[in-house]
Amino acid sequence: MSDSPINMYRVGPRQLRGFILECLYAGLVPFIRGSPGTGKSEIVESVNDELNLWMIDHRLSTSEPTDMTGLPDIQNNRARFAPFEELFPLEGTPIPEGKNGWMIFFDEMNAASKAVQAASYKVLLDRKIGQHNLHPNVVIVAAGNLDSDRAITNPIGTALQSRVIHLELEVSHDDWMLDVAIKRNYDARIIAFLSQYPSKLMDFRPDHNEKTFCCPRTWSFMNRLIHGKPINESSTPLYAGTITSAVAAEFVQFSKIFLSMISIKEVLADPSFAPMPSDNSTRWALISHLMEKLEPENFESLAIYANRFPMDFRIIFFRSVLIRQPALRRHTAFIKVQSELSRYIFN
Repeated sequence: MSDSPINMYRVGPRQLRGFILECLYAGLVPFIRGSPGTGKSEIVESVNDELNLWMIDHRLSTSEPTDMTGLPDIQNNRARFAPFEELFPLEGTPIPEGKNGWMIFFDEMNAASKAVQAASYKVLLDRKIGQHNLHPNVVIVAAGNLDSDRAITNPIGTALQSRVIHLELEVSHDDWMLDVAIKRNYDARIIAFLSQYPSKLMDFRPDHNEKTFCCPRTWSFMNRLIHGKPINESSTPLYAGTITSAVAAEFVQFSKIFLSMISIKEVLADPSFAPMPSDNSTRWALISHLMEKLEPENFESLAIYANRFPMDFRIIFFRSVLIRQPALRRHTAFIKVQSELSRYIFN
């Protein structure tokens, strides 16, 4: 069955990132919509970093029309509009030292008033602020929430619709695990939990009754709360206020697995014969723990131990090695597994 027209807009984080770059290289403005907390801003920031630009983050929901046009400036009995210097680099503006230009990020675009949306037409299509041209080294990206998510949004008119490229972000568990959780060294207990229960990464429903919901943003909050710290049941209300009460209770119980898990010392002491977990929850926990302790000096021993896991867990271990320690790709222990696992760990 073919996708509906609405579904055709939806893309995962990696594909979205590539499409943003295509739009910017073509001189176009991508407009990214997605549910709250899905990581739209983080993807835009990663593109900004890749292009080595100075980010100007401007929330259109709090904007006035004059932000887009400038304020009247009367000189010699004639009026002209003076743009806001901090918002819009114009022709002749010096490029920030060490940067290639600027990215103007119009976040919350569809939460802007009709007047602000109308004032943005000229910026988005003609790259002008009043009668002033934007600097040629400026790119523009816009983002906003979905109209169906009970977030604050306003319909956008056809004139604005035709000035941007429309894309919709859909959370991908695999992309998030590899590109965010593993790459940014999230707490091993979070990686293990969400590997075992992928549906817990994003459980947003517009009609939910909890005070919060699970999403990439709230899991990043959770990581900041627990990274490198013990988890106590007495802190469950704190976690409930971050990732919902039901998931917090599950996570606390899951984290107890770490207390009874085989230690890294046992693994390094005898990687060929150290005990192996038999259930998937403990396997995920242990693989995450091994990645947390991975160093070039102990990689050979960890690789020997990891190769004793079932195939799925071996793949995630060696994929994670590539992300966290890419130089280990040349290690003899990695070369040994390449022929067998290359089709899985390099895609």
